[in-house]
Amino acid sequence: MSAVLDDPAAAADHLLRHTDLFGVAQATGRTGPFGCALLELTLLPLPALAAEAYPIEQVRLVVMPPGDRVHAYPRTGRGRPYKHRNAQIADLCLQYDRDDPALRWLPADGLEPLVTLVHRHLIFEEAWRRTGDWPCEDAPHGDDRRAPHRVATTTMRRELVRWSRT
Repeated sequence: MSAVLDDPAAAADHLLRHTDLFGVAQATGRTGPFGCALLELTLLPLPALAAEAYPIEQVRLVVMPPGDRVHAYPRTGRGRPYKHRNAQIADLCLQYDRDDPALRWLPADGLEPLVTLVHRHLIFEEAWRRTGDWPCEDAPHGDDRRAPHRVATTTMRRELVRWSRT
């Protein structure tokens, strides 16, 4: 993530031209206040979802120095409800911080997995708006315990082992 902070415009160009990342239709980058990186992205829905009129999403990623804290702000669809959005600062609640590292994005994972996480999250929000169901296992909000979220499904337990970072 240090490369993103050093040159946000090059990071945005990389997303457009040098990766196999699906759905990034537009990307720009610039340095913002306090040395943060601001990336403005336009994300296309998967083709099958585009056929069902899922929206094109615009999102602003804010990467805070030293690169270990990221905020994702939806820029389209004002007034749409969100199931996983932080009330205080209105960014997307992308992950549960006390989950096992295997289930979270970490800065060492890099920019492409972060964009994929944000893209998937926006698709899940639209699916939830349409059906009332979150399409995968779901962590709670407002949990004041200091323990990880209990993994409830066999599928997620397998994924936890599969992606273990130990």
